Amino acid sequence: MLTELDGLDARKAVYVVGATNRPDMIDPAMVRPGRLDKLLYVDLPTPQERVEILKTQLSKTPLAEGAWESVTEIVMGDKCEGFSGADMSSLVREAATLALRGALEAAGAFENDDDTIDPNTMRPIEETTKTPEIKVTVEHFAKAAEKTLPSVSREQKRKYEALRNKFAGLPARGGKKWAEGKGLALNGGVEPTKETMGETGAKADEGVDLAA
Repeated sequence: MLTELDGLDARKAVYVVGATNRPDMIDPAMVRPGRLDKLLYVDLPTPQERVEILKTQLSKTPLAEGAWESVTEIVMGDKCEGFSGADMSSLVREAATLALRGALEAAGAFENDDDTIDPNTMRPIEETTKTPEIKVTVEHFAKAAEKTLPSVSREQKRKYEALRNKFAGLPARGGKKWAEGKGLALNGGVEPTKETMGETGAKADEGVDLAA
């Protein structure tokens, strides 16, 4: 991999992008200047960003008329706190499944066989009879939000923030004020500790940047 990257200098408009949730396991030689030297920390979506993700996820899911505002309140609320993009996708699929299940039960055609249902169109894969139009309501999203859990726990989030501080070169006892003075920000004011950063703190390799 390093040999291939060294051969890209003569090429123009070529960008190499990698993604990982374990930056501490990357070989330091991979993140030196001229290689993968720009490190970007991608945080979990904010409440407003969750709404933007929801818009994309609902492109093929029929939403009941007038339900958008109430659904966005659910997505921006505490029940969806810490949801990633994948969690938002799971939330929409669960709400669509509940809507379909309820419609089939009401029509007396529920056979408890989810494998024959397409969750994107919410219609049977091999449709042999005419099915009624199905809409996802606020109630479906409320129930789905109770059943769907975030894939990243608070403890895991704190570990990721500690890794971000490590690669940004923050000292172990710098604290929030020191970080803000250097143009950096700590999510939620979480400060590195000796357990996560070491007694004397951690310093990133020269030329390595980390952006929130």
